[in-house]
Amino acid sequence: MKKFSYLISLFPCRSLEDFPVHGSKASAKSILAAWTGLWHPALIAKSETAPQWRPASDTVSSEAEAELHREKYVQEHYYDDDDYGDDYGEYEFDDEIFTERWRESLIVIPQSASAEVFAGFQDSASGVEATVVTDVTLRKDWLEKIGAESDIDPELTDDFFSLGYVRLQVEMMTQKLRYSSELDGERFDAIVVAAAKDAAAGNDEAARQGLQSAFDQLAEEKNRYYPVAADFVDMVLVSDSIRPESVDLEIESDSPKCFVMSGSAIKNLANRSEKTVKAIAEKVQDGSMCIVGGPENELPDNLLSIESILNQLKLGRSACEEHFESAPAVFMRRRFGLNASLPGILESLGFNGAVHATFDSGKVPKSSSDNMRWMGIDGSAIMAVGETPIDAASDKSFLDLGVRIGAALDSAHVSTVFLARWPTQTCDSFEDLKNSIKYGSVLGDFTDADSYYENAYDPGYGDTYEADEYESPWFAQAVASGSSRPVSTFTNYWRNWYRIAALRNVYAMYAMSAHNAEDFSLRLNELQQGIELQTLDWNSDVDESVAVDIEKLESDLLDKFDSDFINTVAWKRTAHVVQNRQNKDSGFWTGEGAIKSAACESDRLDAVVELSGFGQLSNGVVDKIEFTKASKEPLVDDGDRILRNEFFEVRIDRESGGIRGVHFYGKRGTLFSQRLAVRMVDPESKQVSYAKMVCDELELTTLSQIASQIRTTGKLVGSDGTTLAKYVQTVGLQRGRNVIDLEIKLSDIQPLDGSTKNYIANRIAWSDESAELFCDIQGARHPVRQPSIEAPHFVEVVQGENRFALLSHGLPWHRRATKKMLDSVLVVGNESQRNFKLGVVINPQCSMQSAVSEMHPVFSGRQSDQQKLESSDESNWLFHLANRNIIATWCSPVFDDDCRCVGMRVRLQEIEGREGQLKLYCRQKIESIGIESFDDQPVRDVPLHEKDDASDYHLIKTSFAAFEFFQLCIRWSNVQ
Repeated sequence: MKKFSYLISLFPCRSLEDFPVHGSKASAKSILAAWTGLWHPALIAKSETAPQWRPASDTVSSEAEAELHREKYVQEHYYDDDDYGDDYGEYEFDDEIFTERWRESLIVIPQSASAEVFAGFQDSASGVEATVVTDVTLRKDWLEKIGAESDIDPELTDDFFSLGYVRLQVEMMTQKLRYSSELDGERFDAIVVAAAKDAAAGNDEAARQGLQSAFDQLAEEKNRYYPVAADFVDMVLVSDSIRPESVDLEIESDSPKCFVMSGSAIKNLANRSEKTVKAIAEKVQDGSMCIVGGPENELPDNLLSIESILNQLKLGRSACEEHFESAPAVFMRRRFGLNASLPGILESLGFNGAVHATFDSGKVPKSSSDNMRWMGIDGSAIMAVGETPIDAASDKSFLDLGVRIGAALDSAHVSTVFLARWPTQTCDSFEDLKNSIKYGSVLGDFTDADSYYENAYDPGYGDTYEADEYESPWFAQAVASGSSRPVSTFTNYWRNWYRIAALRNVYAMYAMSAHNAEDFSLRLNELQQGIELQTLDWNSDVDESVAVDIEKLESDLLDKFDSDFINTVAWKRTAHVVQNRQNKDSGFWTGEGAIKSAACESDRLDAVVELSGFGQLSNGVVDKIEFTKASKEPLVDDGDRILRNEFFEVRIDRESGGIRGVHFYGKRGTLFSQRLAVRMVDPESKQVSYAKMVCDELELTTLSQIASQIRTTGKLVGSDGTTLAKYVQTVGLQRGRNVIDLEIKLSDIQPLDGSTKNYIANRIAWSDESAELFCDIQGARHPVRQPSIEAPHFVEVVQGENRFALLSHGLPWHRRATKKMLDSVLVVGNESQRNFKLGVVINPQCSMQSAVSEMHPVFSGRQSDQQKLESSDESNWLFHLANRNIIATWCSPVFDDDCRCVGMRVRLQEIEGREGQLKLYCRQKIESIGIESFDDQPVRDVPLHEKDDASDYHLIKTSFAAFEFFQLCIRWSNVQ
């Protein structure tokens, strides 16, 4: 190998203060390859000189180039002023000086510096026997090109590269953050040259001692202003499809690291290689490695039930415990899915820390520091890192690492760098950083996530974010995927979810009343998992067996009951139910009790029933009704195309077929109007237009003296007269209910482009520009501050003393088109669903309870010949929630070893942001009540309240926080 007089790299800057750190990944790789490659010990030993760098603009090789450089300098710095200043002579060219500066040098030019190197420099440098290396990409490649091969221990060579990398980071940290360097450069260079000579001579131990001395000098320089070491956390991402061989290579490495694995990734790895999983388990048990866990499957959590989020987290933890004999202490997920409710759930499940970031698109609110106390909306908190982990496979992540560490230490006195990568996928700079740790923590130390959070600095204050600050990418991703069900994925999920939720509650009612009740828990849990998995992949086929299994479970459970109606929610509910009745005279009935009114027309029975929470109406109660021909007027006024009940009237527009207005009796003005619309954006002018809704036919139908409908048929017409879609819309209203039912059927839809900007929507409009909007986020009511809204339950509009809420029935995406208009997306992209159900509740006491009530089915006993669980009166019920700002999200019986139901667990969620006291009424005699964690561990006892002798219930009281999500365990004392 040739002996060089100087080892020089060129960079497009005058000092390290303006060192190029903001270029592309390729540029960063080239810069670091040029810098660190010169620190090869063979080059240093042969040349007997330490590497150096110079500005690329110093490469003038003739008087003509010097003159060009002077003109450029004057233009940039003196704005054509004739006073060139003291730097004028710097660019005078002298052959002797050029020869002295570049003769027999090794000159490495990274890609970003090529543009500033003068055109004649390479030829002139070759003329003075210099070696010029251009088009630098990989460090190994350009070193091989110049023949930098030696017998030096490769590990020792890597240590020299690490020294060069750390030197660059310390120098940049010093200069970019405006500190003055006190590093003794001459002494440092002498130590490096001596260590390189020792390495070349085979004196490895002396070489390592020299390297240690050099690293110590850098540490002393850095510690003058940053005495705290940063923490580096190496996070190895393991996907469902990862090859076990690549994981094995990571296991063999003894550096601290953690595997980021979902529950499904753990199971897939176990199926592919038991040996790999066993090796990981051994590392986890001895503390040399940890698992950063997440859910079983990374679903679009922001659009799912909070119970689905909890269920997937519990399944993920169970998979980790099963295969690694340890539960993960740190939470992370690669796909978007963070939300403001997570800290409380994670804290309850025993997580110590979290990564408050995502590798997916979407928006996660930024923290003021790397290390943060992530506060949930319920006041709970968990320690978290607030920065997205950097890509450990890209040199760009490491180019200005020292500067970022210094900036973090300046602001928070602590710096944490999470590095994420796939197994075996790293870059030279990552390896340089890792090797440098052998010689001390100049820049920082590697640790695993568990150890980091056990000793994490607690800032003493929390970072709290509003629920709508987490903006998901689901809408854009679902449409861009080309899926035929970007919308129906979620309408189907919510429809099936509430059927399962209702059956779960029915199961709890059955278990409480039966001796040796059959256990349906496994079937319910499997169906819940099946429903959740259908949201995993936009393009996956719908598993039709799930709906079949739900039907079978419903039949098996309801065969245990002998009730006309079963209320499956935990609060008082008014519902319209329809049954087929044979041999009944037509007539109308109204009265007190659970049945508020009923009407029979031929073989159809309509009834408005009001049941207590989890209440039943005994079989035969309806049969005892004596209908009479005398009745009130029907709801429909045929002359005015109006639906009426005792609360308000709904007027239909004859021209469009939509709702013209909703009016209160004795008051002027309309509450809202409704239309169907096709939104179109011109691709060239970007102008937005909406199709016109045209009614061809209007039909008024009195279904009974309780329920009536108006059905309109028509088309949606574009500005050029083209029919873009056809529709059938049915508006229904019943006595005793403040809900307007809306059913929409679309057909003959003209193709939409694969854009989120063009869609068919249900449009609601109101008159008050100052109206406040609220929507559900993770089941709780939050103000709307963004034009794009994700709300599968409701969007509420508050106008003065009146309000109404659009009940979405699982439709996830809405857009506030103007201050007075809301679009609810029905069809977008390649959506195949054509039938939609919506509702509008007028002046709701609680919009979320109304939305859940409308989506929960009202069941009836099967009336079979099997033995029934008969209810003795109309007041048969499990428990009842008195709080309007609380919903029960989950309920399950608790069994003893003899399969007797000895109590129940129920999870409750505060939904309106108001702390208070829970009031839950229960008919069973209670032995104990306790607050539990979500993994069923006791947290604290709830004091019992004495039963009032005049009442037939027991009262449970306990305080709750705003937006709190918590679990109660109630045990009976009268178990037979």
